[in-house]
Formats: sequence, C-alpha cells, structure tokens
Amino acid sequence: MIRWPLVVALGLVACAKASDEGEAKQWAKDPPQKVEIPATLSIDVRVDGAGAPAITGDLLRTTKPDFADEERTAWRIPTLVAAAAPAGSTVEAVGTQGISVKFARPMVDGLEPVLFLTRRGEVNVEAVDPKDPFPHYHGKGGRLHRVGDSLPHVEKVVRLEITHPKS
Repeated sequence: MIRWPLVVALGLVACAKASDEGEAKQWAKDPPQKVEIPATLSIDVRVDGAGAPAITGDLLRTTKPDFADEERTAWRIPTLVAAAAPAGSTVEAVGTQGISVKFARPMVDGLEPVLFLTRRGEVNVEAVDPKDPFPHYHGKGGRLHRVGDSLPHVEKVVRLEITHPKS
C-alpha cells in the first residue's frame, strides 16, 4: 500500500524533469527577414597612413548598394571610399581579432572587394564576383556537406587601410 504513493511521486518527478529539459532545448533561430544596418557601425578608414572619414551606418543607409537581394547587401569598397578606386590600390581589411586580408585592385578573375552585410547583420569584407555576387552556397556553410566559400574574407571588420603604390 505504501508503494503506490511512492510510485506516483516518482512518476511526477520524472515527468516534470523531462518537460524541464524540453524547454531548455531550442531550435536554431532563422535569420531576420529584413536585415538592419547596425546603428553603431563605425569602421575606421586610413588612406596611405592618414585618417579618412569612417564608414558608418548612416553612410551605408544613404549609399545605394552595388549588389543586393532579399537577404544580403554589398557595397564595392570604392563606392564607399573613393580613394580605393584607382588601379593598383590595395584594400586591407582588419577584423576584431586583428586578422587582416589584403585585396589588390584589380583582383584576379575580375573579383571585387566589397563591404558585405550578412543575413545575420554582421559586416564583413569579402571578395565577390560581380557577375554572381551571391552564389547559391552563400550562407549555407558546410553543415550540409556543401562546398563552402573559398574566397578570402574578413568577418566583423573594424578598419580598412587603403594604400597606393609609391611613385
């Protein structure tokens, strides 16, 4: 007779624990439908070692993107920093971890360095092909065993350094 209350009590505890665990597990969130340019965005720009106007959220909001689809937006670096336009210029993008990549202009195969606003609202510098700026693998990664993006990129950019060949 004493066993029934014990069995019922244990059953209630077991059920409560299972539901608590279920609440802790969550599915990955989908990216936002409308990606907003970060309000606090400020990317330091230096041209041949001298300070230049920063790339800000306001600048991006008022500058028409060179490439856009329903989920992504990208601006050519020369669209945002005119000093990067001449042939022979080098664009060095530096990320939050201090890692940098140099993009020579013009790049091989017609690639262009762009400031890329991702589906998750991050701002990166990437090399893209203007004929196909958002290939179908973009945003897919390796989770489905697809070939990823082999082009150079810097995530969470904090500084651009534009240099020109010395005459």
